Amino acid sequence: MKRNIFFDEIKRRVKEDNNAYTMIGTELKRVRTSQSQTLSSVAGDLCSVSYLCKVEKAQLKPNRYMLNEICKKLNVDSPKLQLLFELKSLLLKTVKLYYYKKYSEIKKVYEDCKAFDNYRTKLIFLIYYIAFYKLEEANVVSQELFKITSEMLDDELSIFIVYYSILKFYEEGYLETLDNLKHLSNSYILEETLGKIASILCLECYVKVNNPMTLLHSQKLLDLFLKNSEYGKADYVRYLQCLYMIYNSMMDHAVLEMKCIQTEEYKKTLEFFYDLMNHSLKKKEYYSSLRPFAELLYIHMYEPKEYFKTFLKHNKNCIYLCDYSYNIASYYTLSDDQERYKELVDVIIPNIIQTNSYLDKSFFLKEFCRISTKFGRYKSFCKAYEALNGGMVE
Repeated sequence: MKRNIFFDEIKRRVKEDNNAYTMIGTELKRVRTSQSQTLSSVAGDLCSVSYLCKVEKAQLKPNRYMLNEICKKLNVDSPKLQLLFELKSLLLKTVKLYYYKKYSEIKKVYEDCKAFDNYRTKLIFLIYYIAFYKLEEANVVSQELFKITSEMLDDELSIFIVYYSILKFYEEGYLETLDNLKHLSNSYILEETLGKIASILCLECYVKVNNPMTLLHSQKLLDLFLKNSEYGKADYVRYLQCLYMIYNSMMDHAVLEMKCIQTEEYKKTLEFFYDLMNHSLKKKEYYSSLRPFAELLYIHMYEPKEYFKTFLKHNKNCIYLCDYSYNIASYYTLSDDQERYKELVDVIIPNIIQTNSYLDKSFFLKEFCRISTKFGRYKSFCKAYEALNGGMVE
């Protein structure tokens, strides 16, 4: 019997990392102090105060029996204790869940880890907040993680850098995101799933800033995903590549790539965007299953009176989709059609001013801020933007 116990202990230690004991010690101390217990009251006749102190400081690794007994005195049950040993694998699992968009399972991992407070659970919280677009919470936990990066192992630091970069992407810091990922790729060999997440994020940034690297990077990603039979991801890469091509009038190349796309939503959106740019729109019944930015363009072209109402009902999470920079406001401003531009200034902006929704105003302000900076030659637009601003943003 003893041999089996020792054998199990050896197997357990092979699977565990040293940081697990550091976190267990930290958690034990946090729980003890929250219960207003002293070292001596917990140690009792179980162990010396010195022993318990060293366990809390991770200067000593207790065996499983002693750890269980200490936890009993602190009312920490066995499942919670086991979870602390499994945090590293749970963190890696959460990264994979994010990649495959299994958000309900991410939420379950988050709920299981809410009782703890260490950098691994904070990393899991960061992934959860980003998956559900809770950007304020993600910012708070990111600032907390910055203070304790020295405690992280290399692969954990890589996870933090990638998800912090996703946060910056959502905040429209595309160049900062690219810079973070460039330094990361030069310093670490990323775990396969994390590397794919970082590579897709790079491509999305290239599309956002209209960088020619879009074409080279998308081809590398296409080769990777096709080799691994990840056809859904390959479709998304082709979709982003086509957006770039259409936006830059590379129509013949875009048509060739569009033929390879299987996802109906991507294909219909690209066809609509292509027809729009070529001034060759078909009957409205032809277009369906459009991506959010194309849906707004569609509403404006075919049911213009419904546009503003549609936007207010729009899921605000969609503002973080990569293709959303090609929205109705950008389309108006980039167009040479003065009637569209006049409608933007005379109709859309006045409607926005009248709405009581601060969030809707704030979103439009961010969009118009980019446009007015880039296209300052439109004096009337800039005046309208100043009127809309009204001191809401710095």
